Amino acid sequence: MILLQAKRLSWPPIVMCVWLALCQPFEAIASSATPVLENNRPVSAQSAGKTGASVGSAMAVLATLERAGVLPPEGTKEADRVIRSTIQIQSLFMKSADPAVRTFLQRALANKADDQAEQRLAEFGSTGWTAEVLEALADAAAAASPDELRLLSPGLASFNLSTEDFQRFMQLIKDGERALASQGRTFGEIFADQRKMMPGATAR
Repeated sequence: MILLQAKRLSWPPIVMCVWLALCQPFEAIASSATPVLENNRPVSAQSAGKTGASVGSAMAVLATLERAGVLPPEGTKEADRVIRSTIQIQSLFMKSADPAVRTFLQRALANKADDQAEQRLAEFGSTGWTAEVLEALADAAAAASPDELRLLSPGLASFNLSTEDFQRFMQLIKDGERALASQGRTFGEIFADQRKMMPGATAR
């Protein structure tokens, strides 16, 4: 609770919802995030550290999108949907063994990071969202054919997601990139700044 009070003034309000949903399940928003909470429940000290890092990474994504000015109004159904998508899509690509999901992520990173793809994949698996992974997935989603997206449907469904949820979230990342570029900043720069202020920052 001390940590929450110390950070309350500097975190965007919508980002606080993620902390409350994941760390205080009795809050109202937690009822819609129950599957996510179960998927992220730590079973060891190592997994607890990884969960803390992934929570911080999800919060940094939302803070970056808030800085870009592309988030829907706080407290709306669309805002809740963005929060859930940020968490669940991260869990999907971190944890799913579905071949189509793994292949989509690997190809996206290979197209974006070239010879650094394996390093980017390992970092994401350890800490959760990174700017490189988000931007790679957003580019891949924008270029994907309807058939490629349909292949993702079973994996998405296992994390209570649809292809529409995935496309909508990836489009939000693209919108954030463009909005920040118009301000003379990059998504990666803002994400890095926000990530330093979130839980698990020392794990990166």
